[in-house]
Amino acid sequence: MDKEVGRIGRLSLVEATLNHARMIADSLRMYDARECLIYGLTPLEALIEPFTVKDSRTYAIKFNETVIAMCGTVPVSEGVGRVWMLGTGGVNENYRIFLRGCKPAIDILQGEYEVVENFVPQDHVDTIMWLTWCGFIFDEEVYNIHGHNMMRFVRCRERKNNVYYLERPVMH
Repeated sequence: MDKEVGRIGRLSLVEATLNHARMIADSLRMYDARECLIYGLTPLEALIEPFTVKDSRTYAIKFNETVIAMCGTVPVSEGVGRVWMLGTGGVNENYRIFLRGCKPAIDILQGEYEVVENFVPQDHVDTIMWLTWCGFIFDEEVYNIHGHNMMRFVRCRERKNNVYYLERPVMH
């Protein structure tokens, strides 16, 4: 039985296992498989690698009981984590519920990190639009990584302890 971390309707975030990686490795979306290749990894290698990094967190995203994606964070330096997600066509097929679950899931991924970041190919327009919708911002600089133009995206922890933030009760 998978250990559930969060749920929105039929979408759940669970602690990932190597079996989850094996389930989806051969069915990643084209853009996601391409990102793996840019870094010289097969999809299975990219999905398994975070399990080998100390203090990384790896999750599976399930629609009903079907794994449609994996995501996680890998520590980079003090207070900074590399956030990632690789998905199957199930993400696109269930995009409405997937989008509803994105922001809460990103809050879980952010965890204790002050900053989460990563790179996306400049020509992955749909991914860039999704990341922007999720609250990530992009450097103006374009980076060359393994011969590909990449854009760095960043999300900083939201600060709620300043004088401008006023917490209001939820009205039912």
